[in-house]
Amino acid sequence: MAERADLATALTIAAQQSANDGVMMHQAVADKLGLHVTDLRCLNMLRLGGPATAGELAARTGLTTGAVTRMIDRLLKTGYVRREHDEKDRRRVNISVVRERIDDLAPHYEVLAREFGAAMSDYPVEQLEFMLEVFNRLHETSLKVTALLRANETGSGHESR
Repeated sequence: MAERADLATALTIAAQQSANDGVMMHQAVADKLGLHVTDLRCLNMLRLGGPATAGELAARTGLTTGAVTRMIDRLLKTGYVRREHDEKDRRRVNISVVRERIDDLAPHYEVLAREFGAAMSDYPVEQLEFMLEVFNRLHETSLKVTALLRANETGSGHESR
């Protein structure tokens, strides 16, 4: 049986490889759609998290407000998002996905969904629940690390992106 330290190292390497694989897969989808990979990730953030202002998107993505404005302009031009005034505060402008256009993305992810389902099909429910817990913990860890890295940007010489 492997030692805990060896398993921890192997898990770290596997997580790094998985992250790299995800980036490359999303880049391939973005290339097929004629989008920037950050545009595609932003669409997913809006799909999962709901409408957001440009400032909120800048905070979530870590992009500058100028880069977010250009991204929003590209997504507006391609019809993936729309601008809507907030019902409670008309000065606030939210960016939201256009559901029909988001549905157009689904075919590009059908292979992933099918292959992911096949990869998970042999696991019993208890192990799937455990994996879900792991993914949720990794998500929380990623959010925490991202916040720490962004908090440490001040004074690093990398403020202008």
